[in-house]
Amino acid sequence: MDNETVFMDESVFTPSYVPADYIHRDSQVQEIMLSLKPGLRNVSPINTLIYGPPGTGKTTAVKYAFKELSETSKKLVPVYINCEDHSTPYAVFAKIYETVHGISPPSTGKPLEDVKESIFTRLKKDGKSIIVALDELDRLAVERNIDRVLVDLLKAHASYGFDKIGVMGITVKDDIMADLDDKTRSVYNPTRIFFPKYTRSEIKDILANRSKYGLFDGALKDEQLNDIVGKTFKSGDLRTGIDLMRRSALLAERDASREIMQEHIEEAFHALPDLKRKESAESVEPDEKLFLDMVKQKPGESSGNLYKAFREKTGAGVKRFNEIIAKLESLGLIKAEYKQGVRGRSREIRAL
Repeated sequence: MDNETVFMDESVFTPSYVPADYIHRDSQVQEIMLSLKPGLRNVSPINTLIYGPPGTGKTTAVKYAFKELSETSKKLVPVYINCEDHSTPYAVFAKIYETVHGISPPSTGKPLEDVKESIFTRLKKDGKSIIVALDELDRLAVERNIDRVLVDLLKAHASYGFDKIGVMGITVKDDIMADLDDKTRSVYNPTRIFFPKYTRSEIKDILANRSKYGLFDGALKDEQLNDIVGKTFKSGDLRTGIDLMRRSALLAERDASREIMQEHIEEAFHALPDLKRKESAESVEPDEKLFLDMVKQKPGESSGNLYKAFREKTGAGVKRFNEIIAKLESLGLIKAEYKQGVRGRSREIRAL
């Protein structure tokens, strides 16, 4: 029984999986494809900003489009970068270098300018254009690198004579544009593509597909699938359902069961919030933890009052204060809602 498994292909439930029959995002994928089309004609792709709530298929749509692109043309080089893992200018360009050259930059401390020059020289020589997808774009804003990265990419023609480049930002909210400086907004100026939350029936179709390709027939009955669908719809995040299905299957394996039972789903579901909160807490910096503690001590406090208290303790300015709010909100640790106050619009902040 040690070798008993309900998985036909466990990779179907991993973040890197791109389904062959990607469903319920036809219009968004078509818009992405249209933005890439100029690159196939050897001119710059259209800059885009892909945004919407977490778990609405943004990353999968981009990876799906890039996969289709790679299989049909070599004229446009697609580069996907997760800014959670690559949040500095050097890390971003090292990832682009790796895609363009097929190897990582030399580990002997090669300067950033040399890395950029090598990338754009190679692209010019090969006569190719490039599209760079920056997932979790707000992470660059939190690290204060967003303006430099976008300008370095989109003003490459000024320094290196290469202008066949487009940037595809992926983020939760499109208000990130308000935080860019004027120069960056003028060179980026993206077309926006919105990803709404999935409906309940769409979630069921997608999770049923994951079950079809990832689990053996009969491993997940309709009653259990419907329960997972309900929990996923309530969370508003498709990733919850995919993760829940995988963890439930692992628990079934633990019990040497050929079928995912209701108790497996319940056990996996109750573990999910704690796991996500633990992962989020591990990425919080000391000043961010201090602010989070202040919010917990004064639930529902206004952002103005919190800023005054936070500034007294740390000396931080408004920009850093707003960056911390943006990061903690993206991690699901706080909720900041605008309320009409005596002096204009003020945010009311609560810990989650």
